[in-house]
Amino acid sequence: MFDRSLRVLVVEDNPGDVLLVQEMLHAISEDRISLFSANRVSRVGTLLSEMAVDAILLDLGLPDSNGLETLRTIHDVCGETPIVVLSSQDDEQLAVTALQVGAQDFLVKGTFNGHILTRSIFYAIKRKEMDSKLFYMAYHDSLTGLSNRKHFHEHLEHSIEWCERGEQKFAVIFLDLDNFKKINDTFGHLAGDLLLQQVSERIRNVVRKIDVVARMGGDEFAIILNNLKTFSYVSHVARKIRKHICRPYKIESTLLEMDFSMGISLYPLDGLNESELIRKADRAMYQAKESGAKRFRFYNHEMDERESARQTLRADFQNAIKNHELCLHFQPIINLRTHAINSLEALVRWNHPQKGLLSPGEFLNDIMGTELIVSLGETVFELVFSCLSKWKDQGILIPVSVNVDLLQIKQPDFHQKFVRLLHRYPDIPPHLLEIEILETTSAEDVPNLREVLDGLHELGIRLSIDDFGTGYSSLSYLKHIPFDTLKIDQSFVIGMLENRENLAIIESISSLAKIFGRNVVAEGMEQMSYSPMLMAMGCDLAQGYAISRPLPPERFLEWRQRWINKDHSEGVSPFLPLSELSILLTQISHLSWIQRIISLADKSDHSPLTPFEKEEFGSSPVEDWYNHEGISLYGEIPTFQSLSDVHRESLDLVREVFRRIIEKNKGATQYYSRLLLFQKDSLLSLYGALQKDVLFRSMMRVNPGKA
Repeated sequence: MFDRSLRVLVVEDNPGDVLLVQEMLHAISEDRISLFSANRVSRVGTLLSEMAVDAILLDLGLPDSNGLETLRTIHDVCGETPIVVLSSQDDEQLAVTALQVGAQDFLVKGTFNGHILTRSIFYAIKRKEMDSKLFYMAYHDSLTGLSNRKHFHEHLEHSIEWCERGEQKFAVIFLDLDNFKKINDTFGHLAGDLLLQQVSERIRNVVRKIDVVARMGGDEFAIILNNLKTFSYVSHVARKIRKHICRPYKIESTLLEMDFSMGISLYPLDGLNESELIRKADRAMYQAKESGAKRFRFYNHEMDERESARQTLRADFQNAIKNHELCLHFQPIINLRTHAINSLEALVRWNHPQKGLLSPGEFLNDIMGTELIVSLGETVFELVFSCLSKWKDQGILIPVSVNVDLLQIKQPDFHQKFVRLLHRYPDIPPHLLEIEILETTSAEDVPNLREVLDGLHELGIRLSIDDFGTGYSSLSYLKHIPFDTLKIDQSFVIGMLENRENLAIIESISSLAKIFGRNVVAEGMEQMSYSPMLMAMGCDLAQGYAISRPLPPERFLEWRQRWINKDHSEGVSPFLPLSELSILLTQISHLSWIQRIISLADKSDHSPLTPFEKEEFGSSPVEDWYNHEGISLYGEIPTFQSLSDVHRESLDLVREVFRRIIEKNKGATQYYSRLLLFQKDSLLSLYGALQKDVLFRSMMRVNPGKA
């Protein structure tokens, strides 16, 4: 049964019984089993520290221990070694209990021979190996090899028991990977699994052997730092974990970065029992998550006060829905070219009895992820339809967009609620309602997302993607889901003058919207002077404080009348010197055109180009500027000459892309499309350099002494 000799320890105080066992084993197994002996429990630990044994034959009646306590003591000392009990008592209940305590077999002295004893030893070893495998499977995570949730809880119980006896201290750390779901969505579950394995290995390499690392499920881990001399060591370990986890991960050929949040509770300062320590570590972790990426937080009592306040707010909010304390404010979205009011966005407010009017930032985060967010959504839609109905009676028909939360979309009766609303308000055309979902919402979150959105579209309800540009939307996402509008996240619009990359993002989104026949709205328009640039990039719709703050219904109607009567012909003051504005608008027009060409090249893989789309390849929209205004104003500047050369090269590349599309040469189309993308980066850099050169020359003319 074994291809090696076995070492067996007999724990027996009767020399005659030891000799009898030795003779039995020698007669059957000859030299396959080497026998060693100890006549007291106290000697077992010393012997096992000097050598390893494969099995133990244990008599329960010894001078320094008796009965099942003997077995428990031996099992505590060497729990990984199989044990066969040799008892002088033929007691079936004792035998069952012995097996429950940890023995692999139970033999009654005088009832077995060498064959039975040898077989019992072999089977005990095999059973122990099988038990160890089953134990590992039951108590370890199959992906990472770390302890699982069940094993972690048992370790935590043992740590508490140990510290109660010796007045020791330890720490519990909860660690959660931030935005891990995006990794899965973008690179696939295999990449996510490889990342979890690497994270697990890095954590394991930071802590000591006496510490415990567990995967609690998904992207959440837990650590027990045992036998602490000082709590300052916990901060040291947390910083080391942060350093190791934040290093880039190489998954196949891709380098990925990962953020995390850690929460820490301390025994005995933060709790004396398992549930208290876990609850407080978890609370500290979520506090760290709210504070920003790559943070760790120790629990403090203020976190409980914050949680208590959150629960109070949730209870108040539940009453607010019942007591009709919620109301809507509306922010207009206008057409920058015609100045027409295109639509409104409905934004909820809470008329709190004590605190006054509260904006969403003061309560939304505290109800997120609960059923209250679903109730809020239902209330908002009721209020929207009520307003639309009142306005229709006054002859006013304005589309209204409403944000919906992921939890609302997941409701099985989400579609049916709109059917009922439209039935109750038959005078409201469905196209007056537009539903906004965040770009980060994906089919991974809602497996039947396309089915749900298709159903709403069939009802006549319009759809838009909110905060576009902040997520991972793909071309297929836009192509296959019936969105009507893309709303550019305000962070790109507000900072577009300070950050040229924001301009590139805005013009890319606008080009993408044009290719797919979608509307595009710029959120966060804080100055009307943004208008010429947004229109130049193909973004004709905008909303923001420069147009109007969110207004209650009656004040919106007043604003609407003023806006209609306003003279919009007075123009917009330029926000840049005219020379720099000329270059900037040319840059936007040029790069937008190139982005449209690249998008059309990508589209040509799926469907043929329309005659209108083919016209895009005909000539550069900035050709006239280069040949007249550009060369007249800046022809002597070396940067303009370089820019003009790159412009001509980009024209040649566009012609090559078009030729390959016509030839249906997919590989060559992609090749020249990539070259054009690289050329776009060069153009962006040269346009920026020309603006600086022109600005510098202007300054020198005004202040020649500063040269």
